Amino acid sequence: MSVVARCLSCVLLLSSPFAGGYASAAVADDPALITEDELSIPTRVVTLGTGTPNIIDGRSGTATAVIVDGKEVYLFDAGSGFMSQLGQFREREEKRGVFPSRASYDLPLHPTYLDTLFLTHLDSDHILGLPELLLRGWVLRRNTPVRIWGPQGTRELVDGIVGAYRVDIDHRLQSLPLPEGQPYAGIVEELTGPGVVYRDAYVTISAIAVDHGNWPKGQAFGYRIEAPDKTIVISGDTRPSQDLVEASSGVDLLLHEVMSTTGLARLPEKWQDYMLDAHTTTAQLAEIANTLEPEQLILIHPLFFGVNDQTVIDEMAEHYDGNFTLAQDGDVFE
Repeated sequence: MSVVARCLSCVLLLSSPFAGGYASAAVADDPALITEDELSIPTRVVTLGTGTPNIIDGRSGTATAVIVDGKEVYLFDAGSGFMSQLGQFREREEKRGVFPSRASYDLPLHPTYLDTLFLTHLDSDHILGLPELLLRGWVLRRNTPVRIWGPQGTRELVDGIVGAYRVDIDHRLQSLPLPEGQPYAGIVEELTGPGVVYRDAYVTISAIAVDHGNWPKGQAFGYRIEAPDKTIVISGDTRPSQDLVEASSGVDLLLHEVMSTTGLARLPEKWQDYMLDAHTTTAQLAEIANTLEPEQLILIHPLFFGVNDQTVIDEMAEHYDGNFTLAQDGDVFE
């Protein structure tokens, strides 16, 4: 979707802590909200990448797309290789039409719709795909910069990527018929705390401060996405978080990171201590899900530590009898 076009009818917000209210980053009237009855198709969630820093066949770096009405796409995190997963939505007949078609010239599936990104935190496995998003999307004819929300340090990250690829950018500008301006860049809004950070006619997106290792409070976030027909929560990386639980009331689709207790027990004690400070075990996630009772629990960012998918599924089923799925790259949820 075009940043320019969207910003004519949306309110962009900089978040501040709940106690302090919210500060508007743009002066605009509240957008006219789309109702559920006006949607042509249900809101979909696509796990483009479900991986971790570990190298696992079939799991790209973490990235999740929320698609509203089949045409508005909101991306959460940009892990390594996630854009390659888009190919299956062109090549597999049953997946065609999940993402909007916005080709700028007569070739299919140019990902110009990937222009709105929300980062949970700045661990490398969540951002290694960001250069690809900025530059590959531009070469494939995205004509506006990517709008990016993320914690403090995001602006420095994006500026550093553009600087690092300056030779490539200059070469392409001189040799290819690419859009003018700086569509290879990012327009960054740095988050300072929890609260509503974005609103348009289709969604309201709120940042949730979570607890992830030694990241200071306000440097790691989950997100709550309120669409016309459902509410989605994406945990980001976090140990069990009361703030996340409180912000997830009424959630329909809960996408939460997960860690195998069986695999964890195989690690040296110091590594176990670190992982428990940063991540959520299957038993802990079951307790969270039993509290929230989402319509569907989707396990993402699985830390296996040598066990297989079935072990994680069995661990969850031992403690949780609700509807859950261990997500794979390219899965589509409604």
